[in-house]
Amino acid sequence: MKLTVKDKMSRVVISVSMSFTLDQVEKMMIKHNLHFLPVVDNADQCFGVISNTDLSRWHAFKLDFNKRQAWEVCTLPIIEVSPHLSIIEAAELMVANNVHHLVVTRKNVVTGIFSSIDIVHCFILEGKDKE
Repeated sequence: MKLTVKDKMSRVVISVSMSFTLDQVEKMMIKHNLHFLPVVDNADQCFGVISNTDLSRWHAFKLDFNKRQAWEVCTLPIIEVSPHLSIIEAAELMVANNVHHLVVTRKNVVTGIFSSIDIVHCFILEGKDKE
């Protein structure tokens, strides 16, 4: 059976509004133990993404995290994928774009997050099936 992104993606998506301050974004990541958040507009469409790496970079520039909003510093363009994309194709896309997360969308709405750790889980489970 060919595994697809929808088989392994995180379906509970926590996102932040474009107007969130970086301080709010950072607190949200800490509260929910996340490394990546989609930044969504008023229509719940993904505008960009913010990762721990992005926050570290902005800390290095000593930005005031209470004055900068998510939309100002999020990574663009986002890499959106279909839930029907194969795990291998998703992995190839991550490698080609040097990213650890993909935003899964359906009809322009974020439905999941697929991460490099999801790929690792696939290999671990596959290995256990062969034991």
